[in-house]
Formats: sequence, structure tokens, C-alpha cells
Amino acid sequence: MKKNFKTLMAGSVCMLVMNSAHAYKYIIYTDDVKTDKAEKITELMRTTYPFSKFDIDFEIVTLKPEELPCGSTNGIDRLVTCDSSGDLQKRAMESGGDQAMILKDSSQFGGSSHIGGGVPVITTAADPRAMLHEYLHTLGLCDEYEYKASEAVVYCSPSRDNKPNVVFIDPLNPYGSDNMAKAKHSIQIPWFGDILSSTPITNTEGTILGTGDVDSKKKAARNESTEPQVLGEPTGLYKGKVCNNTFPRPRNSWQPGSGVTIMENTNAGLGAPLEKIVEKLLVSKGVRTKLQFMEEGPVKKPSQAQEEPAGSVVVDSQPMEKINDTARSFVKSFFSWTRDLFENVKRVLGR
Repeated sequence: MKKNFKTLMAGSVCMLVMNSAHAYKYIIYTDDVKTDKAEKITELMRTTYPFSKFDIDFEIVTLKPEELPCGSTNGIDRLVTCDSSGDLQKRAMESGGDQAMILKDSSQFGGSSHIGGGVPVITTAADPRAMLHEYLHTLGLCDEYEYKASEAVVYCSPSRDNKPNVVFIDPLNPYGSDNMAKAKHSIQIPWFGDILSSTPITNTEGTILGTGDVDSKKKAARNESTEPQVLGEPTGLYKGKVCNNTFPRPRNSWQPGSGVTIMENTNAGLGAPLEKIVEKLLVSKGVRTKLQFMEEGPVKKPSQAQEEPAGSVVVDSQPMEKINDTARSFVKSFFSWTRDLFENVKRVLGR
């Protein structure tokens, strides 16, 4: 009996250690002494799917204004960047965090981020949803709104790679069939695995590339539950507009969903296709699903629709120094595996 008690106690301690070690942690650095905007950002991310189903912690750290030297970049007022971004990401990881975020106290609306890494930045003049937009850039997602000609010069160069939510494909119309189009382009489309076999990526009887066009009047609903949206729109290949102003001719961009998402307008939600993409990206970073959702299933919350101001710009012309978090992800994956093992043993002993 005494031996069993010690075993149970050891298991409990291990579970507590693993629970605290596993949570993915965001640290928001701000010089806004009120911190109310930072708190709204944490609440937004906690209640937005798919973040709402993951084991995530937040910490708000206040700094002096001089510790956040931020300002407009490249002559674009709303493109606000901070010189201390790289140092704060290192500081966050050294203090047990995974991702730094910056909220600069400023009356100037703006924000920025780097595609595939770096630190998302917004000002207090921006809506908290702008931070979600900028953070999704760090996961690799790019803007879906139409760039001005001056911005297209920077962001729409022929060398620009395909991203998790936007792919550049010059159509080879006409195609012999939809199956032929899928065979030709499947490797190019990052989200091809989410496209059902019954969903075409062509129209006009399989001859013209595209499931359809992105509908500028169709705004993706916000999802403030712990379950994915019911798929009102199938994941497909929808004609976008992000690089329509590229000189001398537009680049043909394609998106996974048919509606406007938060990557075009922060008023909007992610939409079902982006939810799938973001969930996979979070898992790839070592973020773990909350245990109660794996065992008992999630509990829905009613969604709300509110009007908010539009988002800001992404910076990807000068990538920031990437910080190697491979070891940290490995440790978290190990903790996840061990935690699952303990849960399985516990269930077996409870039978």
C-alpha cells in the first residue's frame, strides 16, 4: 500500500511538472502602463479558435518607453517596427517564453511582423485583432488584401515563395479535366491535403483553373468557440487579388477559402480553411491540445460579430534573425509523449 501511494504521488508530481512545462507561452512587452489593451489581446487569443483548444499561457511585461524604440519604416506610416524586437524574443525565451509580442503605446495606428518568424508589433491605437493578424504572419501566413503598386514592388517579386494561405500559379487553361489540373498542381498547393476529392479546383467543366473567385462581400465569421467552424465553404483554390498591381503584369494568386479572412481585414475571422492551416502550424511548433478537449470534447461558446478597424502590413523584405527553438520544441514534444503515457496508464489502472 505504501509503495502504491509513493508511486501515485510520484506520478502526480510528474504530471504537475509536465503540465506547467508544456504550456506554450506568449509574452507581451508593452510600455502602456494601463495594460488594458494587452489584456484584451490575451483574451482575444484565448477565445479564438484554434488557439482556444491549445494549452497556452500569457504574461504581460511592462517596459519603459525608451526600451521600445519603435517608429514607421520605409516611408509607410502604418508600418511600425521596433529596433528591440530581436532582443526581446531572446529575452522571452530565456525567461521561459516561446513567443514575444510588442504593444507600443502610441497614438499612431500601425503594426508589422516578419513572415515565418520574428516578433509581431502593434500600437495601442490599433485594435487588438491586429495583433492576431500580425502573429499569423509569424506562422508563415501572408496578407490577402490587394497591395498598392508601391507595396507590390516589395511584396510581389517573382521570387516570392508560396505561403500556407497563398499560392502563385499561372493557369494553363484549358485543362482536359479537373483531375488533370489536380495532378498538375497538387504539389504546388500547400493546403491540397485539405481539398476534398469532390471539390474541384477548376470550373467551366474542368477547363479553367479555380474553384471560384474570393468574394469580397463574404466575410469569414469569427469563431470564439473551442470547435472548428462547420464547413460552410469547402477548401479549394479561389482566385485572390493580393498581387494584382504587380508590374508589368499581375501575379495569379490563389487562396484556400472563398471569403475575406483576418489576413485581409481584421474585422473578419479566420474562416474554416484557415483554421485548419493555423491548427497544423501550431502543432508543428510543439503547442499541445488541452487535455480536457482530448478526453471530454470541447464546449461551445456563442460567437459574436463586431466591427473593428482594418489591420496593418507585413514586413518580409528584411528577415529578422531566426532563433533556434528546435531543442525547446523537442523537449515539449517529449513532455507531451510522457504525459500521454501517464494518462494511458492511469486509465488502465482505473478500469
